[in-house]
Amino acid sequence: MILLMLATLAAAPHRPAARPVVVSSLTTQQLLEYCRGKDSDPTANFCTGYILGEFDALSLSGDICPLPARASNIEVAATVRKYLHARAKKTGTGAPSFVVRDALRDAYPCKRR
Repeated sequence: MILLMLATLAAAPHRPAARPVVVSSLTTQQLLEYCRGKDSDPTANFCTGYILGEFDALSLSGDICPLPARASNIEVAATVRKYLHARAKKTGTGAPSFVVRDALRDAYPCKRR
């Protein structure tokens, strides 16, 4: 339930003038701890569930545009884990939903007209 709410917050339309409200007590550093191990680890755990929940919300909202051939559970989780690990020191202690969203936007961009 919490994952769905976080994913919904991340998928909400972006309003440049408004600052988003984040109610999660989970930090990016904590998510990094949950995401330890190999990037392509297929284990169903909190890290994988968090990532896939946000992936689903962003995909449904049209914020990301994945191709079915590149959107397996393992591929999506590995992509975000790599992004998290590469930016571990830069991500700070803020809401991880924004970091996961950025990783997914980079990996599954929508073509803008």
